[in-house]
Amino acid sequence: MKTVKVTLNGTGFAADYTARVYGMIPHKNGVQIELAGVCSGHFENARKFAERRGVTRAYERHTEMVAAVRPDIDNVACANFAHGQYVAEAAGAGVGVIVLEKPPVIWPGYAEGRQADAGTRKREAMAYLSTVLDAVRKSGAKLLYAENFIYLDGMKGVVELLREAMKVGKGRVLYQWGVCAHQGSHAPAYDTPSKSGGGALFNKACHPLGSVLYLKQVEGILRDGRPIRPLRVSAVAMQVLKHQPKEAGEHFRVLQNVDDFGRITVVFEDQTLAEVVGSDLNISGIWNELAVTTDFAQYTLRVNPNDASQLFLPSEAAAGNILLREKLPTAQGTSFPAPNQSYLHGYVNEMNDAVECALQADRHPQSGALMAWDSMAVLMAAYESSEKGAAFIDVSEYTRDRAFEEREGPDPHQVEAVFLRK
Repeated sequence: MKTVKVTLNGTGFAADYTARVYGMIPHKNGVQIELAGVCSGHFENARKFAERRGVTRAYERHTEMVAAVRPDIDNVACANFAHGQYVAEAAGAGVGVIVLEKPPVIWPGYAEGRQADAGTRKREAMAYLSTVLDAVRKSGAKLLYAENFIYLDGMKGVVELLREAMKVGKGRVLYQWGVCAHQGSHAPAYDTPSKSGGGALFNKACHPLGSVLYLKQVEGILRDGRPIRPLRVSAVAMQVLKHQPKEAGEHFRVLQNVDDFGRITVVFEDQTLAEVVGSDLNISGIWNELAVTTDFAQYTLRVNPNDASQLFLPSEAAAGNILLREKLPTAQGTSFPAPNQSYLHGYVNEMNDAVECALQADRHPQSGALMAWDSMAVLMAAYESSEKGAAFIDVSEYTRDRAFEEREGPDPHQVEAVFLRK
């Protein structure tokens, strides 16, 4: 029996669903997954998490944990400000697979108590991310940039259709639209830029952004052997509820220091488009959706809510403490419940990719260092654009000046089929 040792950084929402998901991945004969360690800056939080989730041991410091456990997979699922540091530490400790939650890093100037315009923040954040990715590359580790939208079954379906369409001269992705929204994160760090790095644009629009960047990478690799990269970016980031009467914020978390709405338009090298929205203004719980227009089809992914299941409850009391879907404020009335939501949101496929990468030396993540880099470049350029009245910001210096190895990008040929065949 081979044991895959997994460690977790953080004890909040992301760490909690990650721990649960490792027990849900497809069965592998002869393989046992051990949640071998969890760390938190507040040791008591780590101790309680370990008891609740069956983790072997709790640690106070990340360096101590990776040195003691020597994990096969280290999950960086803590507050954003520690992402870069923990990835570099994991690489230095010889961890084989590093799973990095999004966004990849935040502007290092926050930790130094500095202020700067968005253009400066972009340049310094990208320089910092470059050093982190260099550390990963030097160590030989596999970085999985944990954008779960990329791992949706529906996204696998789009890739499968692209492979077929290209056999008959089609397969161009022309326009994409995506959204991630709910009524506002309650994590204490979210409204603190020095810990979160930004608001709805940075922490919600990043989800559909990853998927639209991925599809263009896949399209280019399938047709020409090289990914299609972002070229320029236009965006707005706003604080809406902060400027409204108090009564308007009754059903939301009213954010004081970060944006609660962000919209990004991405123009790619082949002059195609994508638009993504991140918002803390959705009153009815989580809203995750993607729409893809190609030269052969229109494909819409209603991730959550979708109408595969429908429920009506005259009173929410009958549902007890069941959360029918993420962030749903009340179970009363008509709703679209999401059984096994971790499957629906792509988390199981995502962690399964990490385990496969730990087990197979020649396998690399579908979402890797290339995705982390392009996502960060677009997000930081988006804030610069917003600061300049939604002017287009060229990101080609980042897509041109840093070279990526083939193993650091996706392999669309490895994406398993999800459709039946005639």
